[in-house]
Amino acid sequence: MSKINDNGASDSSATRRLPTPGKATVLAIGKAFPSQLVPQDCLVEGYFRDTNCADFAMKEKLARLCKTTTVKTRYTVMSKEILDKYPELATEGSATISQRLTIANQAVTEMAKDASLACFKQWGRPAEDITHIVYVSSSEIRLPGGDLYLASELGLRNDVNRVMLYFLGCYGGVTGLRIAKDIAENNPGSRVLLTTTETTILGFRPPNKSRPYDLVGAALFGDGAAAAIIGADPISHVESPFLELSYAVQQFLPGRK
Repeated sequence: MSKINDNGASDSSATRRLPTPGKATVLAIGKAFPSQLVPQDCLVEGYFRDTNCADFAMKEKLARLCKTTTVKTRYTVMSKEILDKYPELATEGSATISQRLTIANQAVTEMAKDASLACFKQWGRPAEDITHIVYVSSSEIRLPGGDLYLASELGLRNDVNRVMLYFLGCYGGVTGLRIAKDIAENNPGSRVLLTTTETTILGFRPPNKSRPYDLVGAALFGDGAAAAIIGADPISHVESPFLELSYAVQQFLPGRK
């Protein structure tokens, strides 16, 4: 807000409200993407070429879907090099889960690491000060999970508390924020690294008339990772909170399963 000085002039400097004591705040954010950039205008031709599909009706349908989205570009792990190495990924009915996981498990860890490093840079404190990590992904299957691989890659303390949230789909990020908020507010002095990281490699397959919904995913989704550091009672002149997590709730409709 603006304030009025002694001579009646308006001071345009904003007055920052102090964080509510004990409330979780976002202290830093980061993001990361794979190197493959696909303009939306090029997606349809590339997708049908890569999957050797000649179904003109489905091609037109995807083109219409792409035009109705607000997507301009997207980043993807999938590349010509991957398809050259694993041509079975573009072949309907091929057994490919092992190949997909080999690609996805490495990709999501790399993106989560890059997003977290960007987060640390903005935060200004060392990785060793992270007390908890909440890891969210619907794009990998492995035990131990990506939370352990990421903690190791980042050089976090070996006693860092880890929470892994798998296969939550589109509400994974919000659920991660809710969990991070609870941890931060109930563990004084804690600093929680929340990461979400996804790739569409697991769902990449040729278009098929029996699966028209696949075209929606092809028109909308890309790959990437995001990270945030959550903590309560930020340290003055060291941390710079810019968002307070005031309230979180999860509800279901009675009788629904």
